[in-house]
Amino acid sequence: MKRQPKTPLYYAYSRFNEPTMTVDPGEWFEIETQMNRGPDAAEVPDDLRDLYNTHRNDDMRSDRGNPTSGAIVVRGAKPGDMLTVHIGAIETIPIGFTRYRGDTGAMPGWLGPSGIGSQFKLCRIENGRILWNDRLTLPVRPMLGCVGLAPASDEARHNGWAAEHGGNMDIQEVTTGARVHLPVNVEGALLQIGDMHAIQGDGEICGGGGIETGGTVQVMAELSPRPEEMTWPRIENDTHVMTTGIDKPAEDAFRIALSEMVLWLETGYGMPRGEAFMLLAQCLEARVTQFVNPTYTYLCKLDRDYLP
Repeated sequence: MKRQPKTPLYYAYSRFNEPTMTVDPGEWFEIETQMNRGPDAAEVPDDLRDLYNTHRNDDMRSDRGNPTSGAIVVRGAKPGDMLTVHIGAIETIPIGFTRYRGDTGAMPGWLGPSGIGSQFKLCRIENGRILWNDRLTLPVRPMLGCVGLAPASDEARHNGWAAEHGGNMDIQEVTTGARVHLPVNVEGALLQIGDMHAIQGDGEICGGGGIETGGTVQVMAELSPRPEEMTWPRIENDTHVMTTGIDKPAEDAFRIALSEMVLWLETGYGMPRGEAFMLLAQCLEARVTQFVNPTYTYLCKLDRDYLP
């Protein structure tokens, strides 16, 4: 199995990123991701410093946030295609962190720095559990915050952003068993993946992610014609079909995700538009998965039991 190491790292999605590896459609390969830039070693508890420095250390000064691995060429991909990224097994490194710098767009002003203040927590990850403190452990529910392709324009998009090309969507459903559909904008697609979390709550409210970590993920890419009505990334798994809307304010992100779902049901599943809308009024699941990036992510879901 081919392996994309975590270097070189890219901090923006761009058609000008130098390709790092070439894969064939239908070929499984492995990607190693880098943990996001965390605290300096002086902030790390003594009992965790050696483990932390194994995966993240003060020499890595160039990390500007949300590093992604690869600009991976998928052979034969061209504008007008849809690239489907199959997410296989994910394995995290044995440590992760989360932090809050004292202010995010998720908090009202009166609960800003004076109400909560800067916070930081470093956690071991062992046997499928995150050791939160002496009394509490959390389940490892690994996800990929960043999955995206090079955008159509000549402008590079920083990895903090998400848009039609994918990017920093921070959707918990982007995990093992998911299929992420992305529009191809350039020859070869240039797939980039990173920002692994061991767990993340809705909204990503602290801004320092969920439990930021690194690790490996097995991936396979497929190509198909891009549906004419598809503009934004779509996600599928065994239980749901999902659409995304990425914008600011959050209500505009919701409107995008909702309209994308109506169009998918109409064109992909043969539902008249009005029937699709009224069905969603009864069965739609929707939520903000992150509320702290420059653009917010809304996810709309429909259980497969309701599909024709």
